[in-house]
Amino acid sequence: MKCDIIIPIWNQLDHTKQCVEHIVRNTAYPYRLILIDNASDAETRAYLEGIAKPGALGKEIDVRLIRNNENAGFVRAVNQGMKLSDAPYICVFNNDTIPGPGWLERMIDFAASHDDVGLINPVCGGHRDKAIEAYAEELAKNKGKYMEMNQCQGFCMLIKRDLINKIGYLDEAFGIGGYDDTDYSMRAHNAGYRSVAIHDAYVYHRIHASFDKAGNREHWVRRNQKIYYKKWGKHLRIGLAVSIAANDAMTLQKAVLLAYGLAREWTWVHLWVNTAADAKKLDEMVMAVLAKKGLAPHQNIRIDRFNLPKPLFGLTLSGKLVERIRKRMRDKRFDAVVILDDAVAGPLAICARAVNTFVERLSVQDECDDWLERGKEAALSIKEKRKKYA
Repeated sequence: MKCDIIIPIWNQLDHTKQCVEHIVRNTAYPYRLILIDNASDAETRAYLEGIAKPGALGKEIDVRLIRNNENAGFVRAVNQGMKLSDAPYICVFNNDTIPGPGWLERMIDFAASHDDVGLINPVCGGHRDKAIEAYAEELAKNKGKYMEMNQCQGFCMLIKRDLINKIGYLDEAFGIGGYDDTDYSMRAHNAGYRSVAIHDAYVYHRIHASFDKAGNREHWVRRNQKIYYKKWGKHLRIGLAVSIAANDAMTLQKAVLLAYGLAREWTWVHLWVNTAADAKKLDEMVMAVLAKKGLAPHQNIRIDRFNLPKPLFGLTLSGKLVERIRKRMRDKRFDAVVILDDAVAGPLAICARAVNTFVERLSVQDECDDWLERGKEAALSIKEKRKKYA
């Protein structure tokens, strides 16, 4: 089995050379390079033509070069490569990246052992003053560890052939790039696949190098954000308030699973826990819940601990809602607050109505066999209410 590594290239000769050299040096899994030249300058074009010659990078390395007469943009270039590919795995790759040893085989090893995972990212930063190779080898000890996410990013995104067969290629409405990977991840989610970042593979990414070179990043971000929101709507942001006794593991388990179910429906979840348990104990209890249920940490869940009287807890959360209506935070305002039992007392519900935030009340005493599914149902319900309000 092979993996096709698709790299759109528009100039950036030094970055491209480093990228290709490190792929050759640090990739043991069988692969083919599919290079899409988006009308690069003469020097970059000559380099690409040189490495595309049979045996130029090694007798076992197959290189396919596609030349465009104009800059087709990242999305169309990736689609050109995907249409050429027939491999069971595809890796969409930026030319401003440097992969460490074992990067691809570790991603594919994880993909092969998790049928419901369709998209995978590696770790993309953190080596600092260490050599990339040394740091990548340090991460090898994290085999099997990962974080679940709503979306993968296109700097280095492994895609299963089965997923491509179900949902097709990138949406070319996103032009030069931006939100194309978010859109693809949403489509993967709707097809029943998870997106994850594994902790034992490393690919250094010079973030936004290509966009910054083009000089119009902000324009494309704003443009493509509008396209994405029109297609899918804005992601929800929900606060989940719960008060628990220091050793009430069962209530915490229900709250964590509820938060996880919300997060899996493309929701940013702020889990506000009011408890006398210290921060270390709370972290241990949360990790125990995830381990018991076979779940990994989720990127979209943030947990804040409080130890306050209920009226003051409610007042504090009211302040968080009000803070988000300020102009600089308006894009991150809360769509809803979910309150478990009598977690808070005070003006929270009144404040929520004043800032157009829904309030949902649930009880841990409710008949519910699956709090993960309950979270999903709550997210979908809030989305429908938001549509009606809008």
